[in-house]
Amino acid sequence: MKFYASVFMMLAAFSLASCSIESNDGDWDPMVWKAEVPVETTDGVYHVSETGGELTFSCRNYSAPWIEWAESNGEYYYPPRQKNDYHTITADWFKAEMSGNKLKVVFKGNDTDIARALQLTVTAGDIFYTFKFRQFASDAKGAVR
Repeated sequence: MKFYASVFMMLAAFSLASCSIESNDGDWDPMVWKAEVPVETTDGVYHVSETGGELTFSCRNYSAPWIEWAESNGEYYYPPRQKNDYHTITADWFKAEMSGNKLKVVFKGNDTDIARALQLTVTAGDIFYTFKFRQFASDAKGAVR
């Protein structure tokens, strides 16, 4: 009986040691996102027309990320977590929705003469990814700036 107990203890110790060799807590692969249609970017910032539009992205290596927060001009926006909704943020000029591995961001038209910036952060646990958008402004004559 002592022999079996010794063998069992050695196997248990080996299995615990082998788990810790493979990966450590917090070692998550970076999120990989792809736009569903080509989108113009500058320095990692997605361009959004002054007339608004819809951009859709798919996460290639996580199946169900959720939205953590958004920030624009120093103002923070959060999903309605009190309703147990971690997949939608709605503001006066944009709406972001996660469905499975798809992120859809809809922008209303910008009829102001000031460009708008948006940072949208998504997560899948201990890994985060921040999308950066810049919506162009239009002036009173309709010219884009």
